[in-house]
Amino acid sequence: MILMQSVIHVRPGKMTAMFDIIRDRLVPILQDGAGWRLMGCYEQRVGRLNTIVDLWELDDYAHFSNAFAAYRADPDYPALRAMIDDCVEQETLTFLEKRF
Repeated sequence: MILMQSVIHVRPGKMTAMFDIIRDRLVPILQDGAGWRLMGCYEQRVGRLNTIVDLWELDDYAHFSNAFAAYRADPDYPALRAMIDDCVEQETLTFLEKRF
């Protein structure tokens, strides 16, 4: 098992839209369809404003690659990508392995 942390810097005024995209569009594809497990979706309150942090549990690195390929193959991908691009300034993915 690995964790993937997604830190999303959202354009001002787009936080609600981005939360809607995550909940209504990405979770059905990545969790329900591809088997990723969303551990939580958080809004950062101190530090950089307009930042979302998601934590996902995955089986392994291949689980990431396979799910991401399925996501890009989804017929809605081009429209969804445009919606995300409208909201997101920057996204950083970090993989975490539990040590103890």
